[in-house]
Amino acid sequence: MKKIINFILLSFRYILFLGSFAITFFIFVTTNKQSNNNINSSIVIFIPYMVLLILFFINIIGRQKKVNSNIFYNLTCCLVFFTNMIVGYRAIYDKNMILNKIMGYDINMIYFNNYVIFMKLLMYGLCIGNICFMATKREQKEIISNKKEIEVL
Repeated sequence: MKKIINFILLSFRYILFLGSFAITFFIFVTTNKQSNNNINSSIVIFIPYMVLLILFFINIIGRQKKVNSNIFYNLTCCLVFFTNMIVGYRAIYDKNMILNKIMGYDINMIYFNNYVIFMKLLMYGLCIGNICFMATKREQKEIISNKKEIEVL
């Protein structure tokens, strides 16, 4: 049962990552188009996505079982990405926000900008957690090899 739940969460982790990135990218492209800004001004927002993408590839290629089989980490990733998607969805489609009606924009960028700081914080937290789990695996190998050396003596 644990393996099935972990596989489902692992699958949702990648799907929700793509969805979260797509919604965030859409919001910033649309907002920059409306305000005639360059996309380079928003590149700082996508750095945690790039770092997480690199870490996910390392986990897949390196077969990091300590990270991929951790149900708590997979659940946390799903919750963070799902939260990002909900906030993006609300910024785009919630027509009951007063600022959307007053300004006439399709996206409530002020609402989304208030959340961007927390989004980056959560994403960097996932990066740090992933790196910590990867480092834990290495330390366990060193501890096991040190125990074997002590037993030999």
